[in-house]
Amino acid sequence: MANRLSRSVRKVSEDRAVLAALIAALGSSLVAGTMPELLKLIPGKTTTLAVLLGVGFIILAASWISLHGRSGVGVAVFLKPTSTSTWSDSRLLRHAAETKSRHTSFFYVNVDELHSGLTVDERAGLTQRVIEARLKEEDSKESSHISFYLTCSLGNAYRLAQQTFNGTQGAQLRVLEFKEISVHQVSNMGSNHPLPPLVLEGTPSGPQATQSTYPQLAQMIRCTPISLATSTQAVNRHALIVNLTGNSTMITEASAAASGTAPGRYAVGATDVCGSALAIESTISPFPDDRAAYNELLKKITQDWSLYLSTQSANHNSPAEGRLFIQAPSSLAFSLGALLPPSTRVVDYI
Repeated sequence: MANRLSRSVRKVSEDRAVLAALIAALGSSLVAGTMPELLKLIPGKTTTLAVLLGVGFIILAASWISLHGRSGVGVAVFLKPTSTSTWSDSRLLRHAAETKSRHTSFFYVNVDELHSGLTVDERAGLTQRVIEARLKEEDSKESSHISFYLTCSLGNAYRLAQQTFNGTQGAQLRVLEFKEISVHQVSNMGSNHPLPPLVLEGTPSGPQATQSTYPQLAQMIRCTPISLATSTQAVNRHALIVNLTGNSTMITEASAAASGTAPGRYAVGATDVCGSALAIESTISPFPDDRAAYNELLKKITQDWSLYLSTQSANHNSPAEGRLFIQAPSSLAFSLGALLPPSTRVVDYI
């Protein structure tokens, strides 16, 4: 009995929904008039009754808002660079504990706790299947909004989104039923200041960029086509280089890696060598901490890259492939994975 009582008290203290329900019950009892019946003999009972009724109504309303103010599904994903990396998920777990009360349902995924020794593609694929299974298990069909909270390497974030939204199951995917998709980065190191989320519009055929506007973006972003001197025969494969960091040498290093002449820290294979590149970089550092700026940038990258690939396909009279070299928030990498064509694959920075 004592143990059951202790567990009940702990549950109430840890679960805000349970506490809100108890407060709502108290408010209901006051509003229903159980307490006023005991106060009929008190002088000024009409005034007292009115005050108690008002207080009870306020408590009930506040509790109802607390109980029903949750919205959407929250998914926290921990996907470190490799299964043997020393990344810690402590920040993500703390963030998840603070965030889960905002959602009607919430779950955490770390596939390295389920299976070890997988390749990067297998880890992304297993994460996608776990997310999809949990979404179906939660049966959250009344939710129209899903939020991803990511502690992921850039390559894994991109691959995860590709497999999540461009899977072979097509319209059967539960994740494609959400009308709004928010993507949040939760950094495992450095500043703990959260970046504004990127927001995608969900459709049955896959996500789309939102129609945000940020007029100043044109002065903040530089787009440069680059011809690459490859060490092999030129093919219809092209690099998309995205740099939102203050690293002034990133474009040069990524271009050399894409050409196959100096891979450096990029995991460039024989099928990753490119004949040209489109470099998109921020001209200011840091990039504005503004939701509209990030979403407008996402839209610009997808539109510019689509036009670039279309031009290259026409010039080579064959479908063009792409390779992504990126230094930016993982939320942007994930969003690009959801929006760019499957023929554009990411190259890891190791």
